[in-house]
Amino acid sequence: MENQERFHAIGDKLYSVTKNYLAHHLDYPTDIVVGINWEKEDIVIDSPGKMDASYEQFSIAEFITIDEKGYFVPRLF
Repeated sequence: MENQERFHAIGDKLYSVTKNYLAHHLDYPTDIVVGINWEKEDIVIDSPGKMDASYEQFSIAEFITIDEKGYFVPRLF
């Protein structure tokens, strides 16, 4: 998958943003998406309507997995 390779290139940033989301998910709106600006390698989490058009949007679920204990954790790329 093309996005998998692209996600791998910015994997540390995705991990950090997802980890922060999981730790503070109640601070975010319920309709959040992950926005990636590939040119700047910038990542934001926000409501789709509030995100600049320069960001490609992805579901937060693409960056979360469940570990062996059943906890939600950031996916590694």
